[in-house]
Amino acid sequence: MATGSLRLRVTDLLGEPIEGLLDISFAPAGNSPGGTAMEANLQIAGETDIVVEGIQCRPGPGTLYTVRVNARNFRPYAFFQLMVEQKANTPSDSTIRLMVKPKRVTGIAAPAFPDLDAPLGRFLDSASMQALELADRDLMGLRGAALYDKLGTLRKACLLNIFAKASHASADRCFGLLRSLVALHQDRFFCSADPGTPEFLRRSERFKSAPATLHAPLSGYCLEDSFKSKDAHANLQVTFMRNKRTGDLAADVDIDEASGVEHGFEVIRNAATQGRTNPYVIREFLLLFDPVEKVLDPRYRFVFA
Repeated sequence: MATGSLRLRVTDLLGEPIEGLLDISFAPAGNSPGGTAMEANLQIAGETDIVVEGIQCRPGPGTLYTVRVNARNFRPYAFFQLMVEQKANTPSDSTIRLMVKPKRVTGIAAPAFPDLDAPLGRFLDSASMQALELADRDLMGLRGAALYDKLGTLRKACLLNIFAKASHASADRCFGLLRSLVALHQDRFFCSADPGTPEFLRRSERFKSAPATLHAPLSGYCLEDSFKSKDAHANLQVTFMRNKRTGDLAADVDIDEASGVEHGFEVIRNAATQGRTNPYVIREFLLLFDPVEKVLDPRYRFVFA
């Protein structure tokens, strides 16, 4: 019986090991001859480089397999792999990077307030929090470290996601034009904005105009222009609104991912909790923006049960 082996490097999107049981299944693709379905179960404890031995294949030309990698806390990743005898076969993807299952996340390990980047610390220090809905009442009157520590996991993840994107060159570092935080939800925040921000985004080659139909203005405000960054995914959207009485400018800022991203054979789109985008999925989209350099790492890690 002819057999080959498969050499894999499996990590999360930060390049860190997948802890626990890793299940790798093999099924001959279509009518590809010479193979047989099999499954390898590996207990992972810190390693990322994996070798599966004894995979049956046709002598000579080999056998095409569908390979599926499964881990408890992560989405499955499937790919085609030609298995050739007496060879350590490697996939075309040098690293199999697994995306998290949001429902498996029980918390996040995030920087403490003193360790935040200075612009984000100032943004929180100048906050003037409003209760746009009942769930906002716990943040009323808070600012700075007290506000940050009260956010909980979903709102804190959203804040760190948006800061990472809005501070990056792909969004023309527009975070510097955002002023006082007004409200923060798990999928967006509202803040006051420098009067020149709309014109800055209008002139930016990184942004394009976007519809604002899904964005409701703050009470006493009317919607104005909306802009979205020109990315393949993890688009920052900034929607402006004007106070009808004072003329003050505010912005609704979120990260949109309507089109989804390819992950193996799947297209992953926004997951929602309580009808809102899950910030844990947005973190994964940010990391996929540049999976090698990880330039949009929002600096928090997932905690699992």
